[in-house]
Amino acid sequence: MANDAFGSATGKVAQVRGRLLELIDGGDEGVALPSERRLAHDWGVARMTLRRALDDLATAGFVVREHGRGNFVARPKLNRRLAMTSFSEEMRSRGLVPGSETLEFRRLPAGPRHARTLRIPVNTPIVRFTRLRTADGDPIGLETTWVADDVVPGLTPADLNGSWYDLLAGRYGIPILTGRTTIEPTLLDEQDAALLHTEPGRPAFQLDVVTFGANGRVVECGTDIFRGDRFQLTAELRPVPAPALRRVRRPA
Repeated sequence: MANDAFGSATGKVAQVRGRLLELIDGGDEGVALPSERRLAHDWGVARMTLRRALDDLATAGFVVREHGRGNFVARPKLNRRLAMTSFSEEMRSRGLVPGSETLEFRRLPAGPRHARTLRIPVNTPIVRFTRLRTADGDPIGLETTWVADDVVPGLTPADLNGSWYDLLAGRYGIPILTGRTTIEPTLLDEQDAALLHTEPGRPAFQLDVVTFGANGRVVECGTDIFRGDRFQLTAELRPVPAPALRRVRRPA
């Protein structure tokens, strides 16, 4: 009996989700949805069922729920593939205008952590810069990059308004061939939230990146923070080739 009730409730939630999606599809970004009380009354469903459906849609990024204010149509999330493509290239491929603002640019000696990652001696001069990345003027990410100074001689903040990968390949003759990314969820602190025009404590993705050029040389490393409510990550998964079977010779 309990299983039947659970299945019925789940089906009802799915129906309500479908009706809510119809409302969302017909509404512009930021438009308020009708109140929960009104929707529950008009559709003849329990408030709890409606809330479960709204929770599902909020988690999926279709709805923004604001305590005391109501529910609003969310902006669609921007998709980024986990591949060797630059942020600028990804945004342009989706018909968006990529933007970049350099917030910090410093030359300093490499500490143990970044020296180890970049495979250079401690105290080797490096460049560290942080950029605010935008799509159609909307701030969605922060990128901090570390690179050995002798890899990018003469680099200035004015050089960082476009694609970093294009700059490396075009000016310095260093195409990025492969890379490694570690992803973990995080919460925005007050400083990052202010820069990204959102509230502290909102979920975000943190990507720790290391890229490699010819002969497996480390080119640069970085830490990227992207808004969880504006960004989603997609990876192409492929099967790992099975190890070759070793032939066992039978004794003569």
